[in-house]
Amino acid sequence: MDELQKSIIEALKLLIEHDIELIKIQPKEESINHKFAQHLEEILKKKGLLAMTELTVDVEYDKYKEDEKKSSHGKNIRPDIIAHKRKSGDKNNLIVIEAKKKYIDKKDKLKIIDLVNSEKFKYSLGSGVAYLPERNYMKIKFLLPNNTWENYKLNKEDFTIKKTKR
Repeated sequence: MDELQKSIIEALKLLIEHDIELIKIQPKEESINHKFAQHLEEILKKKGLLAMTELTVDVEYDKYKEDEKKSSHGKNIRPDIIAHKRKSGDKNNLIVIEAKKKYIDKKDKLKIIDLVNSEKFKYSLGSGVAYLPERNYMKIKFLLPNNTWENYKLNKEDFTIKKTKR
């Protein structure tokens, strides 16, 4: 697991530790994503991964430079969480995350693949997170360079992380 992947896991552990009630009461996912993004930004700052290029972590950010953010198919898109430098186009795009209360679906995966592989965006890491309020674990997916997914379960009670097939 690389440093960016570890940062996402650490941020999810903080989310569980400090905001598990938010997940359990199931408000709109944007509320949970906001807290996750705050924890991620805190972790990335501590590791010095944001400071050197003035990166920020944003939720539901829909801009490309100063225009609407569009997929490679021309559709407007709004990733759930991104770590990036605002208005930089294809420069300094670090992380894109789709985070859902339930499972990550095919549409979410395709959005992540598009944003990581697109010459227009070039995100360094794509991830999908499923909070799964009714379960004792979260599911995390990381996009690998060959467009396959590495899957993990994060136990909400003891914070153990386990690699899974799906």
